[in-house]
Amino acid sequence: MVRIALALAVAGAAALELGFARGGGVTEAAYLPSNGTSVVVMDFSYSITGSSYRLIVNALRKIAASGNPVGLIGFSDVAYELLPPGTPARELEPVARRFIPLPARHGELRFPSSPWSGLQGGTRISTGLRLADDSLQREGVGKASVILISDLETASEDASSVVDAVASLQRHGYSLHLIGLDPTPPSLHFFEGLAGKAAFVREKSLAASVKHPGSSGLLSGQTPWAFLLGAALLAALLAVNEQWCGDLDLSGLRMRA
Repeated sequence: MVRIALALAVAGAAALELGFARGGGVTEAAYLPSNGTSVVVMDFSYSITGSSYRLIVNALRKIAASGNPVGLIGFSDVAYELLPPGTPARELEPVARRFIPLPARHGELRFPSSPWSGLQGGTRISTGLRLADDSLQREGVGKASVILISDLETASEDASSVVDAVASLQRHGYSLHLIGLDPTPPSLHFFEGLAGKAAFVREKSLAASVKHPGSSGLLSGQTPWAFLLGAALLAALLAVNEQWCGDLDLSGLRMRA
């Protein structure tokens, strides 16, 4: 009975430790379908303020963690294809790192120099959505999600074009997901009416810091206490099992044989 109880305890501790180990990585974006392509449409026309950079970094890393092939469109008043649909998901990490602030004094936000400074200008969201649609059609992609990361502020004369671009995405069977970066109420209401409230990714799901896939909590300065305590419990149970449960006495079986 002691052997059985200890064996069950060791198995339970090992399963718990495995759960801690698997939970230490990046959780993929649950709103993305499996076995599809994810095209990120990023607004480069605004200045990053407040906690927006965290939402951008975490969104990109969760999209990458889903493992789907990706594409990347950058836009301001014009749009550019930075990564074509079908690109390996890991290629989003260098983009995510561009939105991680550099060490600076007095708590000011200072980011790496942007290779996309030429994109910063006015804002026409329709150009990004339309290029994402065209890229997916060009590559013959049938199942895809388009993720718009933007403050959702577009030029007033662009509104009708945005409506047409969203309609085209829906007509081709592509789902649209919106990550709003502190949008104003009018812009928020416009896109809610256009794509529905369900299209918005909840900010709460992107607020927690996300490490680079494969990075170690110990190396990043975040000690995984749950994992360490689980390892200690497993080691203690194995030690108790070794101390209390020696080799089975099989002498009686050998004598009968």
